[in-house]
Amino acid sequence: MAAEQKLFHGENQMSKTRVNELQSLVAKLHADREGHLAAIAQIDAAFDALGIKMPKRKKRGRKPGKKKAVGKIAKKKTAKKTKRKKFKTSANELVLATVKKGGAKGSTGAQISKAWKTAGRPGDAYNTLGVLFKEKKIKREKIKGAKGSVYRLA
Repeated sequence: MAAEQKLFHGENQMSKTRVNELQSLVAKLHADREGHLAAIAQIDAAFDALGIKMPKRKKRGRKPGKKKAVGKIAKKKTAKKTKRKKFKTSANELVLATVKKGGAKGSTGAQISKAWKTAGRPGDAYNTLGVLFKEKKIKREKIKGAKGSVYRLA
């Protein structure tokens, strides 16, 4: 029984020292904070004396009380999807015809893009060129000393 009392007495003593350590740490942190606030006040005073205005800090996130858009409201805010257009000639046929028109010289990527735009197609032809190259229907050669490539029929 006496041993148990000593054990509890020892734990009580240990917890008191930890509480004291925490209290001294909190006091030190509080003093440091006060020092920092005083330094900030001095900096603000110096800026005011020099006529410098500090930009206000931006608050992050949405304002309290505002909810995320859900349901019909969310649908109104999204962009309208454009309908997919249909063309008489497929993308592959258009690119192959342009390359064929280039003959033995071939056609550059810029020439193919120009034909693509002339046909009224959105975007550019580079995805289609990549597909045709992988299917080995066209050959690609880098232009020496310049940007771009020349495409020829395989």
